[in-house]
Amino acid sequence: MRDANIAPLTAVSAVLDHLDSLGVLFKSPGGITASHTIARAALDIAIGPWFLLEPGIGERERVRRYMNLRLQSLKEQTQLETGAPDTTIRQHAEDRIALILDAARVHGFDVRRERDRYKPPHLGAQMPSTTSLAPEIVAPNVPVLGALFWRLGSAVAHGQQHGLTMFFERIDQPVQPTHGDAAAQMQASPKDTALRCGGAPLAAISMLQRLYAQYGWPTDRLKTAVSGVIGTWQSVAEVRPPRVPDTFLANGTTPHQR
Repeated sequence: MRDANIAPLTAVSAVLDHLDSLGVLFKSPGGITASHTIARAALDIAIGPWFLLEPGIGERERVRRYMNLRLQSLKEQTQLETGAPDTTIRQHAEDRIALILDAARVHGFDVRRERDRYKPPHLGAQMPSTTSLAPEIVAPNVPVLGALFWRLGSAVAHGQQHGLTMFFERIDQPVQPTHGDAAAQMQASPKDTALRCGGAPLAAISMLQRLYAQYGWPTDRLKTAVSGVIGTWQSVAEVRPPRVPDTFLANGTTPHQR
């Protein structure tokens, strides 16, 4: 149980590092196209501790979720060197998986998909996908918002031409009038950037609200910071206050619905 409560701190630090990196990219003349993938990474990382720190789920359920996160991570380690002979890294990960599963059986957990070659074993219900959790961490009352942030930051979108065209703007400067060609320039407005990267700060807020609630920390300074972040984002993104999820302006303890 101790590990389940301490584990989120590492991920929280990673999320805050990504937010700092976003700040650097926003100030850089060449950082705008990279900012969206960093924002998605922040959203992705925040989901782990947010899901683990859901209030009111009980100690046993919290431990089960933490073990599933550990099993998922260890399974990924076993596949880092696919095609290579057994290595110390892979063997260590497989040994840790075996220890977790043995301990889980002793404590009455239901072990599933133990011998799957590709997917990790899990205790009880499988951890929901990031795609399904993104709408809930960002804006449970506006589900489409989280899914949109998630897709906009995807490597598929940004690695392909249709993703890069998000940063193109047509300008009235003909290049070859005969063929109807026109010039375009790469640029992004503060409004567009705020809207596309909005999932990162909103997910971080949800994560921190659950962290403070779980640890019993005073929330006065957090509420002040949240108000500042939301106010700035609304102003830059030109989003009216009523459209901001109520959970961010209240205590942020709305439980995750499964």
